[in-house]
Amino acid sequence: MHFIFISQFLSFLVILCISGEDFYHLLGISREADNKAIRRAFKKLALIKHPDKNPNDDNAQKEFVKIYRAYEVLMDEELRKKYDQYGEEGLSDNFRGNYQYQSWQFYKDNFGIYDEDKEIVTLSRSDFERTVSETDEIWFINFYSTFCSHCHQLAPTWRKFAQEMEDVLRIGAVNCAEDPMLCHSQGVMGYPSLVIYPHRHFFRGERQLKQIVAFAMEYVTGVVLQLTDSDIDLFKMKKNEKYTNGWLLDFCEQRSDDCLSELNRKKLAANLHGLVNVAKVNCDESLELCTLFGRKSGMIYFRPDDERKPSEAWTINSLDFKEIAATVLNYVPDLPYIDKMLEKIVEAEIRDHSFLIRFDSGKMDNNIDLKKLLAKVTTNEIEVYLADCSKAKDICENLKLTKLPKWVLFKKQGSYEIYHGKMETIHDIAQFATESHSSPLVTLTLETYTSAINSGDEWLIDYYAPWCPPCLRLLKELRRLHNYVENIKIGTFDCDQHGDICKKANINAYPNILWRSGDRYSARAGYLDVSAIAEFIEDARNPIVVSLSPSDFDSLVLDRKQGTVWLVDFYAPWCGPCNQLAPEYKKLARNMRMKEFIHFGMVDCDHHRHLCKNLGIQSYPTIRLYSSGFVPMDYPSNWWRDHRSMEVWLRNYLPSKVIIMGSDLFAKVLNDDEPWLIDFFVTWCSHCIEFAPVFEHIAEIFEGRVKFAKVDCGLWPNVCQNVGVTVYPTVRFYSGSRGNHIQIANGVHIESQNADTIIHQVENELTKIDLLYKTEL
Repeated sequence: MHFIFISQFLSFLVILCISGEDFYHLLGISREADNKAIRRAFKKLALIKHPDKNPNDDNAQKEFVKIYRAYEVLMDEELRKKYDQYGEEGLSDNFRGNYQYQSWQFYKDNFGIYDEDKEIVTLSRSDFERTVSETDEIWFINFYSTFCSHCHQLAPTWRKFAQEMEDVLRIGAVNCAEDPMLCHSQGVMGYPSLVIYPHRHFFRGERQLKQIVAFAMEYVTGVVLQLTDSDIDLFKMKKNEKYTNGWLLDFCEQRSDDCLSELNRKKLAANLHGLVNVAKVNCDESLELCTLFGRKSGMIYFRPDDERKPSEAWTINSLDFKEIAATVLNYVPDLPYIDKMLEKIVEAEIRDHSFLIRFDSGKMDNNIDLKKLLAKVTTNEIEVYLADCSKAKDICENLKLTKLPKWVLFKKQGSYEIYHGKMETIHDIAQFATESHSSPLVTLTLETYTSAINSGDEWLIDYYAPWCPPCLRLLKELRRLHNYVENIKIGTFDCDQHGDICKKANINAYPNILWRSGDRYSARAGYLDVSAIAEFIEDARNPIVVSLSPSDFDSLVLDRKQGTVWLVDFYAPWCGPCNQLAPEYKKLARNMRMKEFIHFGMVDCDHHRHLCKNLGIQSYPTIRLYSSGFVPMDYPSNWWRDHRSMEVWLRNYLPSKVIIMGSDLFAKVLNDDEPWLIDFFVTWCSHCIEFAPVFEHIAEIFEGRVKFAKVDCGLWPNVCQNVGVTVYPTVRFYSGSRGNHIQIANGVHIESQNADTIIHQVENELTKIDLLYKTEL
């Protein structure tokens, strides 16, 4: 008997089976497209292809449904992940598109409110978690709904706000019609809601531009200093440990009109934070300081460490804060080139700190955005430099930097990581540097890869290609893995550079992760989020699904002890739906691990064909239950293959503390003097499916104190109607009849589906019963 980790060492081939036209091609977008690009592409097509626009075209409806289906799938993070990995075949088990598209007028006037606004970042769930929740950046986010008239009324004001406040703080928008769960998780109960992060403070004022700006300015980063003559030494010394950057000084007299407004000063302080010190000098009170610079009014930029005298400082001839910021950034020093130290940094096994280096071919012109990068990299343990590959050809060739420019982070703890994202996005580059600096993830060369494979140490190796969008998304998740899993080494191996090695390892799909520890290994293809990766590693470390050989099957399953239950997944490694099922099947096994009498197995029908043929297995995957008192039965082919649905089905054949009731509810419960807790549900309700195992768990906790039952309102609608149940699931507590009096049919409504909350409420009801009983005595 051997343990299996979903697939043997990289042995399965992910089959991309697309029954129709490729969704990306259908929308005219690349596979790297973000949600904004997907919406924009769909809107463009909708305005042309919509049936309302083509009333005389008999195929218009059919063609538009195809486009709408592609849009629905690619906008859903989970469905897109399955589509990228398995094609349309991978959607059959999850996707129930309703094709209830809107009118042409809706797409023209109401759809994608902020998709054309470059200053506003439209955020998906994954974007939100990574760029908002897990950072200290100041964000102001508009939670809106496409169907909300007040949201559309606010839109012009929000655009003006974004244009005015760009680069002062980050401005976002979340469409709650597309992701209601994200909005609910953020406490958003109405639209539009304007929320500042990371404080999570809601704007409660009048939705006018002035009021919104004033609210946002209370939270922006950046301080305006008030200088006096006592600060004059700051400008007489070449270096100052406290203020290492240059100065933007606003000289004012009481009667002068050349002063900036307090608002614009603070905007500049936020915009230039980390690059320039912003200060005001009152020349009516600080004559000595104003004399040093030869000014009584106006603005200047000055660096104490350059060759200019204070009286020769650069003059800023504008009162517009964006013009001032752009002018000042031209004066801020460029990122330095690193030449002599480069070889030493690259070859070092341990470094004093991390180095973020941009490799390019030849010297580059002054780049204002790159200057901002210094301020965006928030840790002092990362230094930022430029490197010229025309002067360091050997280094660039050894790093295999064939496409330039390219950012590389050389880590303090050793090794390095290459950035494969968008080169022009400073926020993304800074986030990459910060995450990579704190992550143990390393880039594996041919030598270090061979060493890792042969070391016997516990490794997670990611086989990827830099042109593969799911690969790049997975890299972001791997950088966070150390926060979820301890004591494991993490490496990436570029199959674009080492194609022959990846072929020998039977890598047929990207990305592909391999867990290896000693002679044990497990592999998984496709994108996973960090939680799923952690689950994959836990399964590999402590497997709870048994790989069954024919002899194992005979001894463990067919000759099982009385009361023992086996659930067996019959699969083939090349089968896409089988690979989709595998993680859900493992999750089911983990959820049921407290029940010692139930075991989970898997049979590789490609390897054990004779066994599967003898058992009558005709399609993959087949999930079969072997339980005492029942003939072997297969999981229904028309049920979803997720762990919750499988658990609901499985529990129907397991000993349960919850009895099934129908019309006998009134006789058994309302006349009983003992307490009951009843779950009213319907089989088509996803929340009911999720709640079913929770209810079973609660029943086990209250065994001997409360009786439990469930009523299927799909089978017994009159019963549910008579007790006033109209939504599902509904949980009712019946305290028990007193003095031969029948209880009221409605019982006590438990307004929660959370186990702890229900347990607390039931305990309170039991306490009331005890007090009532003592009073009666």
